Amino acid sequence: MVSKRILGALFVAFLSSGAMGVYLAKALQPPAIQIALVDEKGRPLTEISKNVEVQVQVDALVPTREVYRTILLWSLKKPSRLKFWDSGNTVKIPLSDEKLQSVLREWRMLYPKGIGSSLMISVWVIDHENGKLYRGFAVVNYNTAEVSKGIKRTVKINIHRLPSSPLTANTKNSDATPMRSNRQFYYWKTDWSLSWRPDNYIEVPVLIVDNKYSASGVVNAWVDISKEYYTRFGLTVAYGYKISEKSTPSLDIYGNNFYTMKGKYYFSRSILLAPNEKGYIYIYAKPYHLHQKEYYCTASIHNCDPTGEERIQEGVNDVKTNWDNEIAGGSRSGLPDPEIMNWIHSGTDMKYATALGVGHSKSLALLVSDASGSCSADFGIGIPIGALAVALSGGAVPPWAAGLSAGIYYTSSSSLNILGGIQNYGEWNGVGQDVSEYVYLGTSTYTYHVGTCDTKVPIGVYIESR
Repeated sequence: MVSKRILGALFVAFLSSGAMGVYLAKALQPPAIQIALVDEKGRPLTEISKNVEVQVQVDALVPTREVYRTILLWSLKKPSRLKFWDSGNTVKIPLSDEKLQSVLREWRMLYPKGIGSSLMISVWVIDHENGKLYRGFAVVNYNTAEVSKGIKRTVKINIHRLPSSPLTANTKNSDATPMRSNRQFYYWKTDWSLSWRPDNYIEVPVLIVDNKYSASGVVNAWVDISKEYYTRFGLTVAYGYKISEKSTPSLDIYGNNFYTMKGKYYFSRSILLAPNEKGYIYIYAKPYHLHQKEYYCTASIHNCDPTGEERIQEGVNDVKTNWDNEIAGGSRSGLPDPEIMNWIHSGTDMKYATALGVGHSKSLALLVSDASGSCSADFGIGIPIGALAVALSGGAVPPWAAGLSAGIYYTSSSSLNILGGIQNYGEWNGVGQDVSEYVYLGTSTYTYHVGTCDTKVPIGVYIESR
């Protein structure tokens, strides 16, 4: 009869060999993008109840009119008890994957030295135990030149931020993966008949100033972007139910927690405005407004029915630069195209920000904070993508989108900041008067979730000095 000591030694040896096998298997894995998905409390999404399936869609940003390319549709479940060390909550995309490589090729053509890009992660958590469906999203950022060694990220997704739904009968107890023929799965698809993106780089206003009255001082306004910091182009995501069927839909809007692009850019422009003069500063970029619908599919993405859930994505998928990474752009007198200005006005409310005495100035960050709260400053300089989309889409994008915006801001080790400001020169070289300027800022008619706050965000930035 075998002694307990020998049995114990054999068991320890078994565990040791198993652990060594797991270590070697992981060490020999080819480079990949590995994304571990957890909820807002840090629990693996596959472990929020005893019987959970997590469906995942990964879309990669590309600098073309396609905007996003779907590189993965997959399903996650907790493995059997024999693989007790594995929660099964990690999405793995090998670097050799052809769809991923096609995305990297698009970026390398424009940015051989690399650029900060992004992956949109959409999840559906199917809780069979409690009969509920949770939705969530997150953005994973990466550098296109540094991804060759693979990346590992743990991504928190607040699955309780969006409303849950009861499970339908078709969703229950399905064991197949999305690649098998009988699979039922969810999928976000862009409706191009309701979306807009330009054919090439367009003029995008980032600061608009109207020095409205004759009894006014000379006003100087400027925007600066420094190569000392990383500049981020933010992503705005808005959710709603059947919003394409409504003239004034209710939107659940999120901004600033994520961004589409990041780089060390340089840009500096200013405008000097006498009384009754107007001017604006612009950059050349490729903004986009995507209207996406959620589908419930069987077998393939070509056999799907809409669920009624819809979302909007607004962001930038490329910026025109010169050899020194200076953003192409400039300044002009007057206001942007009248139709664009009409929609900017339609999507904004003018809010009092501050009074500038003669010789006084204020940063854009403080102006935004004064007009609508400190959280709005974290959003950055608002790009009026919604107004551009409504004005330039030929009627495809509905008027209610005019109040949507995406931010530009830069990051340092300690803060988020907006670079730029406005100054009141008063009477200057015989022009204008030594009077205070009352500054108003155009903010979105919508309320955004920005970080932990609900706030109005700047559109433009559009400033009226009175």
